[in-house]
Amino acid sequence: MEQQAVEVRMGQTHLGFVDAAKGLGMLAIIWGHMDYLWSTSSVWFSSFKIAVFYVVVGLLKAYRYGERGQRDSCAQVMKKRWYSLVIPYGVFSALAILAHLAFLTIHGGSRLAALKGDVILKVTLRGVATLWFLPTLLIAELLFAAVRPEGWSAAKRILVCVLAPAILCVIGYFYQGMDIPGADRLWVQVVRNLFIVLAKSVSGFWFMLCGYLLYRRGKPQRLGRLPVLAVLLAVNLGLSLLSPDLDFNSFKLGSFAPVFYLNGVLGSVAVLELLRWLEARIFLRPLIWCGRHSMFLMATHLPWQIAPELLMLGKRFYLAQTPAAPYFLMMLAEFAVLMLIEAALVWCKEKVKAAMTGRWGKERPICKAVKYL
Repeated sequence: MEQQAVEVRMGQTHLGFVDAAKGLGMLAIIWGHMDYLWSTSSVWFSSFKIAVFYVVVGLLKAYRYGERGQRDSCAQVMKKRWYSLVIPYGVFSALAILAHLAFLTIHGGSRLAALKGDVILKVTLRGVATLWFLPTLLIAELLFAAVRPEGWSAAKRILVCVLAPAILCVIGYFYQGMDIPGADRLWVQVVRNLFIVLAKSVSGFWFMLCGYLLYRRGKPQRLGRLPVLAVLLAVNLGLSLLSPDLDFNSFKLGSFAPVFYLNGVLGSVAVLELLRWLEARIFLRPLIWCGRHSMFLMATHLPWQIAPELLMLGKRFYLAQTPAAPYFLMMLAEFAVLMLIEAALVWCKEKVKAAMTGRWGKERPICKAVKYL
């Protein structure tokens, strides 16, 4: 969900489809948060909607560095990401906490308990609502910079690509069935949150590594034929139905954890190559716009309580028990309203950024910070 627009040319490779893939992933995330009955569409989207963002980072590193390999040290990554990930995480977390307290003030609930819980989530990097993604992306990038995979032999690449998800699957299996004593104690919450953050970060690193290794020599581009892509997406859908009870935020990897890792890469590559194929044939500007503003959409639709408010409003008119046609019509209406609200917020955000930059210049720290918000 990086704010950077990647509709640029790196060498001779046009990357507008990458922004479109981020946009599709973001729309799938929002759709999942609106789909309270967790229909088949959300089950399918969950197979790639998170993984595609990590795979995209690996793809960009492959295009940027090519055969030269990773050039940034951990310190350089941290310096680059300070304004694009660290500061946005702090700012959006503070705004999310305020929005949560306002929501509870209107609808009722314990504001003190909510404040305590949100602060713990923020400090332990577990993240308030969808903001968990930003720390995991930063840690995954730091891991990538630390291991420098460009110098690995083929055997080491295969070993890491097989062993890492295998270990994570075992950890996820035991974690899902674990009854943690004293779960309400502060130190238990802190340790559990840090564990989940690390596990998700390593998973993100693995997806990033797969994206880097796959796109380093442009191999997935050979899949850019519609019949092949249709088969890949059909397999992706079939595998997602084998393990529907997935919640990556809580590191619950579904009933068959290996499917999550395999299907995450398969679905991400299929979506990227389908959008590469479509880019030359249809209008993708709406998806590209969503991709360019994916961080802002991620950090506002749920943390600012926009989606919960719309869901509560929709349930007053129609409370569905099964995912039938009226339910999807209501969802589509709520989704459309949410995106209109987000478009208005993005417009306001861009006006504020332009005014601040015009007044103080691009090099002021505050202007560098708001650039990525």
